[in-house]
Amino acid sequence: MDLSIATGNIGWETPPVWALLERQLIERMNESIGPVMEKYVNPDGSLMWPTSADYAAIGSLDDAYESFHNWPLFYALGGDEAFKTLSIRQWEAITAQFARYDTGFGHPKIVGEYEQGYDWMHQGEGYQLFYGLGLADSRIMKERAVRFAGLYMNENPEAPNYDDRRRLMRAPHVGSMGPRYDNFDPFIPWEEAEWKVYYGLPFHDVEGATTIRDIRDPGVADRMGRVMKERMSRGDVPVNLAATSLVTNAYLYTGDPKYKAWVKDYVEAWQTRAERNDGIIPDNVGQSGEVGQYTSGKWYGGYYGWTWPHGWRSIGDAVTAASENASLLRHDPTCMEFLRSQLDMLAARGVEKNGTLHVPYKYGDRGVHEYKLHLRHVLTDQLELGRHLAYNTLLWKEGWFEFQPMKPYYLAHLWAMTNDPADLARMVRLRNHHIKDWEQVLAFPEKHQGGHDAAWIAYLQGDFPRYPEEILLHNLEQVAKRLAFVRQDEQDPRTYDDSYLQRRNPITVEGLVQLTMGAPLPVYNGGLLMARVRYFDPERKRPGLPADVGALVQSLDKDGLQLILVNLHTAEPRTLVVQAGAYGEHRFTRVRFESRDGDGSVRQRHLDVGASRLTVHLCPGSLIELNLGMERFANEPTYRHPWEEEE
Repeated sequence: MDLSIATGNIGWETPPVWALLERQLIERMNESIGPVMEKYVNPDGSLMWPTSADYAAIGSLDDAYESFHNWPLFYALGGDEAFKTLSIRQWEAITAQFARYDTGFGHPKIVGEYEQGYDWMHQGEGYQLFYGLGLADSRIMKERAVRFAGLYMNENPEAPNYDDRRRLMRAPHVGSMGPRYDNFDPFIPWEEAEWKVYYGLPFHDVEGATTIRDIRDPGVADRMGRVMKERMSRGDVPVNLAATSLVTNAYLYTGDPKYKAWVKDYVEAWQTRAERNDGIIPDNVGQSGEVGQYTSGKWYGGYYGWTWPHGWRSIGDAVTAASENASLLRHDPTCMEFLRSQLDMLAARGVEKNGTLHVPYKYGDRGVHEYKLHLRHVLTDQLELGRHLAYNTLLWKEGWFEFQPMKPYYLAHLWAMTNDPADLARMVRLRNHHIKDWEQVLAFPEKHQGGHDAAWIAYLQGDFPRYPEEILLHNLEQVAKRLAFVRQDEQDPRTYDDSYLQRRNPITVEGLVQLTMGAPLPVYNGGLLMARVRYFDPERKRPGLPADVGALVQSLDKDGLQLILVNLHTAEPRTLVVQAGAYGEHRFTRVRFESRDGDGSVRQRHLDVGASRLTVHLCPGSLIELNLGMERFANEPTYRHPWEEEE
């Protein structure tokens, strides 16, 4: 049974700056919705791209969904009701719109309301919007969630994506039409394109291909494309681990144990392959179950694998999401060992430069690994830092290359799930001393407008006390810049590309997620929200912080958290429900707080809770500091809202 507590009229003399900034940020984003929708979205919800009715391609659906990827999450944080309504409408409208476009193979891009077949790096990005709808409304997408998860559990005879005996996906491109081997036909020839110069060659044993510039030769481009189809179009790859989020999503709606069993089997299959490969997750496994079946026995060379295009960036995102999903469903944060083992493996091969350990993101055959760098602080073959946006010959060491500082969000996700001091030590050890991002708020070129994981965790450890104010001011600046661009934007819609609306999306939620929920942003390429707490407004029966309420998670550990709640309204009380975990997966064990008695005296109170939710009544102009004990992963996770369990 939930416990109810009140502040006892303990007020603030001056409202906390962070609380004022939280509410200001929420209101600014609430106000942004009109200008964006009016200028960039058609009245029926369809997008202004593609600009031609005869558009045909296998890609780009993810970019359409991504334009609204964080809108339902913002609603779940306390954003305006319009964000829920529009998030649902936009998912429906985009799904209907892109079902009208062809793939170039004589069938639509969307079949049965789902991606006909594409890689899970892109599906993971696109379905962030779909996952967020479960946080916003625990019922409306339930049927689709079940049906979509079934595509990977052989519940649809038209989509034999999964071999349950060998525990593998049959192809890197999978979806509602099953394995799409023919999606690789457009790779022949693998012609020159502007984006390819930033990733290097997929293979170094193709005749005439020494560097990425060699594909300008039609013969080389043709040979490379044929090799790519032969080696990459069949069998399983690690990025498919992101599909565990789609299956976990179905569990959160239904609680059906079959989804839990599938995630367990699939994640363990990849863990076993890594253990048998000297601790390194291989990037390709044939349909026979043999690693390297199509790559002459090599454990590298798969699609979105260790060699091409992103290396660890793609593999690591999928491993992180899968580790979190397994931990959530199995009630066991030791499942994060899957991610931890790969981080340690890379760190063991690192090269130190200027006090920073540069870890390899890629592995491939000996050759000239020369291409342009859109990344910074990558080591060249001269052990110098590469030149940004220029061609560089990279350090290649025993097969490993593209040595760079480890992105802190892998380590933040690991520590946020385990709260193990050893994982915090890993994060400190792998800090990027080139930019010292743990002691300042910087602007990062990330799609989700985030990237401040190092600074957030430094704050939680007491090393960056001004972080709440600084990240919220940064978020406000992000919103202001996007809206200023919208006002001044005169681009002809006929020239829009697939990401036109992503670049204009004014919603940025990293600060709110970190500060109010005690959580990192979901892994962009396919992760679910993993949070320590979540809020509901019982009076309006909706998720999110009530009006005028601010929340700040001050510290986290294995046994609980410190949480401050503030009511900024000086005349009206506020009531909210604090939930243990994004999905009620944790349980509050006890709470300590101060309250004021009728005679005006203040005393410490200690109460046992023993529930996944706590109702807090905030007097006008009041503040309460809660020391919350927590038993983690004690309950079955669910999307259900508090009042739904009473119906």
